[in-house]
Amino acid sequence: MGSKVTIVGRNPQFLPQEEPEVSSLAKEELGKHMTILTNHEVLQAAKTGNQKKLVARNRSTQQETPILVDEIMLACGRGPVSDILHPERAGIKTDSQGWILVDEYLQTTSPNVWAFGDATGRYLFKHKGNYDSQVVFNNAVLGKKIPYDYHAVPHAVFTDPEIASVGLKESEAVQRLGSDKVLIGFERYEDTAKGEAMAVKRYFVKVIVESDSLRILGAHIIGPQASILIQEIINLMYTPDQSARPLMNAMHIHPALSEVVQRAFGSLMMTEQYHHQLSHLMSREK
Repeated sequence: MGSKVTIVGRNPQFLPQEEPEVSSLAKEELGKHMTILTNHEVLQAAKTGNQKKLVARNRSTQQETPILVDEIMLACGRGPVSDILHPERAGIKTDSQGWILVDEYLQTTSPNVWAFGDATGRYLFKHKGNYDSQVVFNNAVLGKKIPYDYHAVPHAVFTDPEIASVGLKESEAVQRLGSDKVLIGFERYEDTAKGEAMAVKRYFVKVIVESDSLRILGAHIIGPQASILIQEIINLMYTPDQSARPLMNAMHIHPALSEVVQRAFGSLMMTEQYHHQLSHLMSREK
């Protein structure tokens, strides 16, 4: 808070796990408060007087940028620490990176030993660990055979604007089903009564469904209360048919922000039409 911040990232896309249009808007909005250098790599870091100096290089142009700072924080991701546990002594196998191997019931390679949460290396989120604990309790304690289901693991980025996502991205859905089997729904906050009253601009909800069945494949939101708004979509993705119809048919309170989610599902279109509309909106905003 109150510091001048520069983010240097190697990936060409800011927040690469998000949809490109979500990442682009997030970078633009957060860029009003900090400097964000994507597609850059740090060549060196050294002390210079009372400060520290980074040299970042653009991976495309090879242009170098010196950055003088007071402090450097290296965000290098997370990895397993199973080496300090020596799981091999109990016959528990790990993968090449050190994550503990489990079957579909979260049982390890050692009988009657289960692992869950971050230890398995899949979806390193607290809420996913909570879900895993329920699976393990049913299987290890109650003796049931309930497999885990990770088809709709949500996540949120608690920045301003807030970001939330669940399920497939558009490119993943098209790759799996084909563009003719995928529909995209899109609605901006500002085009609802609550969004207009909040005076928010350019934030949106994007949903991805299977064209024939209206099965929800994914959803991506950027804007206020994104992590809350996406929950009614997540809940439907855990129903037997995963259909969007209950959400589309349900009466939503007016004027509440949840209307932006319902309207996104009410504006389904082919992917080509969606990108045409998106490019039109972007050119108009410029």
